[in-house]
Amino acid sequence: MTKELFCKVVVVVATGTDVGKTHVTCALLAYLKSRGVRAIGYKPVASGVDPDCEDTIRHAEASAIAEIPPSYSYLRPVSPHLAAREEGRPIDLAVLVMRARELANDAANPLDVLVVESAGGLFSPLAKGVTNLDLARALAPAKVLLVAADRLGALHDVRSTLLAAAASGLAVDAVVFSAPPVPDGSTGSNAAELEAVFETHAAAVFPRERFDSPASREAASAAFGALTAHVSPQSPAEQMAR
Repeated sequence: MTKELFCKVVVVVATGTDVGKTHVTCALLAYLKSRGVRAIGYKPVASGVDPDCEDTIRHAEASAIAEIPPSYSYLRPVSPHLAAREEGRPIDLAVLVMRARELANDAANPLDVLVVESAGGLFSPLAKGVTNLDLARALAPAKVLLVAADRLGALHDVRSTLLAAAASGLAVDAVVFSAPPVPDGSTGSNAAELEAVFETHAAAVFPRERFDSPASREAASAAFGALTAHVSPQSPAEQMAR
């Protein structure tokens, strides 16, 4: 891996909540660390923090770099915009973008890649009229990785999220699946079916294993390779329709 292949900022988004974003983020961080790349994770917003943020603790374990706390964290495990309203601490998109840029360009602690993990799905609200999609766009230039759970309903979730993202002006650079806690009849087939039915390529399927297992590392390598290959996961027709 060479410096020119790095994407300085990777934004990990999802088709919904609890689909495996944190596992994918940690697998990416561990893989990059194994390749001698200095990468850190940043989760700008987190709810259900009581008192620690489990996701950012896991980021630190995967990267072997000090934990980066969320810019906004809330006690109740509900949508961030609702938790923010209840606690009287609204989320300011500009604060999130500024913090991400500080981390990505910190001369005192230089890094190669900043992996930003969003809260909830791509269109989960952060504030009135502001969603994770707005955060991803504001962090441009950045690579966007879409995570979906490898379970029944995933084809609809990925297809609808990609179409909505494109209509909103956001390019998704790669799609991956993450194994669910309990597999169902579609688990293991969604990546192939996504390509067969919608001509949309899934870069990897992350297993239900530790983030630093050989299988997780292999999936992370494929995902990062797709992010740096400048190839859209969508079909040529969909690319032309943008």
